[in-house]
Amino acid sequence: MTVQRLSAYSVKVQLSAEELRVFMPDEPRTPDSPQMLRMLSFMLAKAESVSGIAFSALPVTVEVISAQDGSLAVYFSVAEESKPPAPEQHQRVIRIAARFTDSALLRQCCTLLEKEQPNIRSSVLYRYQTVWILTLKLRRLHASLIRHILLEYGQPFRLSAMNRARLSEYGVCIFNQDAVHQTAASESFPESGS
Repeated sequence: MTVQRLSAYSVKVQLSAEELRVFMPDEPRTPDSPQMLRMLSFMLAKAESVSGIAFSALPVTVEVISAQDGSLAVYFSVAEESKPPAPEQHQRVIRIAARFTDSALLRQCCTLLEKEQPNIRSSVLYRYQTVWILTLKLRRLHASLIRHILLEYGQPFRLSAMNRARLSEYGVCIFNQDAVHQTAASESFPESGS
């Protein structure tokens, strides 16, 4: 079991396929079974002890994502209403990005992100040096799951003013709109924008 603090309010706990079989040996694994609830409770306690975030004293959202290799990733996040309020101008929309070195992982990520399309206001895909950069503009209220999916497959890419300038000057825009859908549907990526 690995525990990784993702932010001041969220933690990712990863179980390998073998560890998952120890916690839940019976098939099928149902989300509301007593075994699942005990396992999540144990994982939450572990996440709290490693991260120092007082999950037991706060409302928590739990997101469970199973991988193709049989492993399980569980994200614990403090519920939005429990976080300190953000400044008024930043509450509606956020921008996040990730870089990908493998086009197959990028496509898998976009296939999962397509299910969250109503919460993605816009998406753009760039080719920058030897990597792809996927940028997303999201509704803040539903950004947590999308951020977790994005970082499950890609690596964080900071959208600072300098990095945005580099992308626009030196990057090649592959898909300038609806990049999530176009990437998931593509067999291969063109070298220049469409």
